[in-house]
Order: sequence, then structure tokens, then C-alpha cells
Amino acid sequence: MTLDDALVDVDIAFLQVEFSIKLLSYSELDRIRPAEFDIHQVVLLEQENLAFPTGRFSTREEIVRAAMVAVSLALAGSALTLDKAWDIAGIRPNPHSADGPVKLRTLVHMVRCAYAHGVADPKWEVRGDYRQVLELDLANGALRLDLRELHGRSFDFAQLGGHASWFEIRNASLAALA
Repeated sequence: MTLDDALVDVDIAFLQVEFSIKLLSYSELDRIRPAEFDIHQVVLLEQENLAFPTGRFSTREEIVRAAMVAVSLALAGSALTLDKAWDIAGIRPNPHSADGPVKLRTLVHMVRCAYAHGVADPKWEVRGDYRQVLELDLANGALRLDLRELHGRSFDFAQLGGHASWFEIRNASLAALA
């Protein structure tokens, strides 16, 4: 895989994040009607057909819950693809580096590790030299994470400053990788 291929994967993954967040928003706003969505559906495929029965998304709450999982899965995919792009560029995480892009890469690695330890319920996994305070300067402000305190805790994008900060981390990563 080339770096260009990896960057295309990053774009696709973040587009999926956008889609899933919009899906969640529409679900929460009751714009997806269970009576219309929760129907028996047969998907015709080349090798074999798939049939999806009714009864799995018959309430607004079930649809919202499924959309929330879709957001989590999309965010996990975005962390995996962003981490892979850094790998392909030959930039390894280094908790000792003072270099801005390497610190950014280290943060992406730590987010990927959180999802590797639970896609639906990611947890911070901070060991060895990574157990430190990580400080980065992003376009939307400084980010300071005490990774020592986060070890073992549930991962939440609020810890990074919210989902918008994750997109800023993506933008800064793409700029560093260009």
C-alpha cells in the first residue's frame, strides 16, 4: 500500500464518520421512522441473498442505539486508517519526541490503541514510556492529555476536546504527511 492509498482510506473513513454522525442526528431528531425503516428486506447479491427480518429497529430508541454504534465503529475505522497512514509514511510513535508531528502521530497511535481494546467500548491502554503528559498545539488550541490518569478508563472524544478536535487532528496529520 502506498501513502496515497492510505490517505484515500483516511478520506473514506472520515466520510463514514460524517455519514454516521448525520445518521445519528437524523435518528435523534426522529427523521427515521421505525414503521418505514423496520421492514422485511431482501438484498439480492451475486453469491446469495440476505434477508433482514422486522423487529430489530422497531422503536426510535433501537434506531438511535444502532446509529450510536455506527458512529463508534466509524470513529474506530478513522483511527485505524489514520494510524496506518502514519505507519506507511515511516513515522513511528515516540513518547520521548518533542517534535510536533511525532507527538501528533503518538496521539493517533494512542487513540487507535484505545479502539483496539474494545471497538464498541474503547479504553485507554497506556503502558511504559507512554505514561506521561502529552501536549500538542492544534489549530483550534492546545491539547494536554495526562495519559497516566487515562490508563484503563473509557475513551471519549471529549477527552481530546470533542469530535471537532478529532477532525483537527486529522487535518494536522494530513498536513504533516503531505
